[in-house]
Amino acid sequence: MASLIKFNIICTFGLLSTLLATLCFGLETPYISVQDKERLKNVFTVGLTTKDAASIHYSVLGYKLLNQKIPDSKEICKVLTDSLSKEGADTYFYVSSTWKEAGCPGTLPPSISKYLSSLLLKDGISTSDIYHAVEGLRSNGQTITKDPKIEKAIQAAIKKDDSVSSLGYALHAASLPVTDGVFLFDRIEDIIFQADEVDGKYLQFEGGLSITGLVISGIYKLSAKVNKTPAISAEQATKFSNYFVTRKSVQTPKGAWSLLNVLQTLTTNKFHRPIVVSVRNIDSVKGVMSIDVTDLLGKAPTGSPFPVTLDSLSRISDNTVVASKIKFEPLTEKTSYQIKFPSGTSSGVYKAVISVTPTDQAIIGGANNAIEIRITGQLAVTDPLLIAAVDSDHFLQPKYNKVVFPEKLPQVLEIDSHQRLALRFNLKEKSSGKPIIVHQAFVRLSHSVTGQELIFVSEKDSNNGYKLDLDIGAKSNEFGSLPGVYNLEIIAGDSVLSNSLQWHVADAKLSFSGDAKPKTTQSMFSVKPEIKHLFREPEKRPPVFVSNLFTGLVFVPLIILFILWFKLGINVSNFSLRLSTLGFHLGLGSIFALFVCFWLKLNMFETLKYLLVIGVITFLSANKLLSSIAAKHKS
Repeated sequence: MASLIKFNIICTFGLLSTLLATLCFGLETPYISVQDKERLKNVFTVGLTTKDAASIHYSVLGYKLLNQKIPDSKEICKVLTDSLSKEGADTYFYVSSTWKEAGCPGTLPPSISKYLSSLLLKDGISTSDIYHAVEGLRSNGQTITKDPKIEKAIQAAIKKDDSVSSLGYALHAASLPVTDGVFLFDRIEDIIFQADEVDGKYLQFEGGLSITGLVISGIYKLSAKVNKTPAISAEQATKFSNYFVTRKSVQTPKGAWSLLNVLQTLTTNKFHRPIVVSVRNIDSVKGVMSIDVTDLLGKAPTGSPFPVTLDSLSRISDNTVVASKIKFEPLTEKTSYQIKFPSGTSSGVYKAVISVTPTDQAIIGGANNAIEIRITGQLAVTDPLLIAAVDSDHFLQPKYNKVVFPEKLPQVLEIDSHQRLALRFNLKEKSSGKPIIVHQAFVRLSHSVTGQELIFVSEKDSNNGYKLDLDIGAKSNEFGSLPGVYNLEIIAGDSVLSNSLQWHVADAKLSFSGDAKPKTTQSMFSVKPEIKHLFREPEKRPPVFVSNLFTGLVFVPLIILFILWFKLGINVSNFSLRLSTLGFHLGLGSIFALFVCFWLKLNMFETLKYLLVIGVITFLSANKLLSSIAAKHKS
C-alpha cells in the first residue's frame, strides 16, 4: 500500500518515538527525588520573600523539613513583627510557631498569649481557631495541660461543622496534650469513608492536597497519641500515598509544606510506611536491570536492604513468561538492587512483577509491584536482500539479485510498466540473531533529478520477513508517469531498538507507457500567478431618440397635473403664511428634490439620512396644518 508521506516526516517520527520510548522511561520517579526537593526548596525561597505571614510560616517549616538553613532571618522577623498588627488566631499562630524556627531574637508580646487564651473561653469557636490557639500558646512557651473545656469545645465545634476540613483541624487539636483524643479516634473510619477514589489508584478528600494532607497527618498523629492502629487499611494508605506523590509539582508554599509534612508522617509513623519500587537503570547490552527500593521521600526504609525477588518477567506482546523467581542482589547503596536477565532475552516491552520482603510489618507495598520495562536491542541485517524485476503475468519463481548490507546493487535495475518490483529482506536482532518485527518498515523511491518521492509500506511474510511486490504500471499515476532513475532505500525502526536502518539498496530505472508527465511540486510559499479580474462588458445602449422619447414620457404626468390645475383653478387665497404651512410645502418640495438627488448623485444610505430629518419636519408641519384646516372648517 503506497503512501505519499514525506521521508523527513517519517524519519522524524521514528526518531522521536524511539528516543522518547527508550529515554523517557524512569525520568518521573514515584517518590520525592533530589530534584523534586530542590524544586520545592525554590518554592519556599520565593515564599520567604513575600510579606505574607502564612507564606513565610510554611516556607520556614518547609526549610526545616528539608534540613536547610533559613536565609535572611532579619527580614523574616521584621515581616512577622509587622503582622502582629492583624489580630487573629491564625495570624498569631503563624507568628508564634515561626518566631523561634526563624531564629528571631527576643520574645513575643504577652498580648498574643492573652488573646489566644481568651479566644479559647469563647462559645462557638471553630476547630481551626481551637487548634491555632492551642498550638500558638504552646509555640509561645505556654505550658499546655489536659483541659476538659477544650475537649468539649472541640466536640461542640464538630457537631456544628463536620466538614472534612473541620475534622482535619479537630484531629490535630485532639492530638495535642489538651485532650486524651479517644473521643475522636473512633471517628477515623467514618472520616476515611468520605475520601474519593480516582481510577482505582488514588484516594483524596474534597479540597485537594492541603485538606487531604491535613486529615492524613492528623490521623497518624492522633493514632500515635492513643497508641492504636488507625482504621486505615494498607491498600488505602498506599492509594493516599499515590495521590500525594502525583502532587509533587505543587507551586505554593502551603501546598509544598503540606506535601512534605504528610510524606514525612507516612515515612516515620509506626503503623503504615509505604515503600516504592522503581527502575533505576536498564543496560540492554550487559542484560542488567537495577531497581531502587525507597520510602516516599527517596530514602532507604528502616531495616533495608530487604530480600527482593523478580517473581515473573513476561513479554507483553504475547504474554510469554521469560523468567521467574530470580533474586536481586543488593548494591553498595542501601536502596539499590540489581538482577541479570536470562541469556537470550530479546528486546521488547515486558511486565516485571517484583516483591519485597521487609522485616517490619508496618512497611507496606512490597508485594506484586508490577512495572513495565523496555529492553532495547540493536537492529541488524545479516541475510542478503533479494531484489528483482518480474513480469506481471509471470508466475514462476523470479531470478533475484542479492545485495549484502550495507552495499548497493552494482548495476541499475530496469523496470517498465509491464513489470513488478519484487523485494525480500529480513530484519534481525543483533544479539540473539532472531527475526524481529519492527513498527516501521518502508521502501522509499525518490527520483534522482526532480526529488519526487513515494514511500510504500512493506508487508510481513510467513517467515517473519518483509516483502514488497510493486506493480509499476498500476502505480503509474502515483509516479506521475515520470520516467528516470529512482533511488531505492529501505527505512526501518522501532521503539525498542537503539538504532534505525536507512539503506540505499539499488538504483531502479523506471519507464512508463505513454508520454511522461512530470509531477511538479510547488511550494506553498512560492509566488503564485497574478489573478486578474475580467469585468463584464457593458451592454449596448438604445438609440438617442428612444432615450429622449421615454424621458419625455416621464414628464407627461407632471404636465397633465399642471393642465388640470389650470382648468380647475388654484385657490391661492386660502394659502396662509403660517409656519406650519410653509414647513409642510417646503418639506414636501424638499422630499421631491431629494429623490432627484438620489437619482442623480446620492446613494441609499445618504438619502435615508437626509430623508429622516426632512420627513420629521414635514410630518410635524402637516399635522399642524391639517389640524388648523379641520378646526377652521368646523367653526
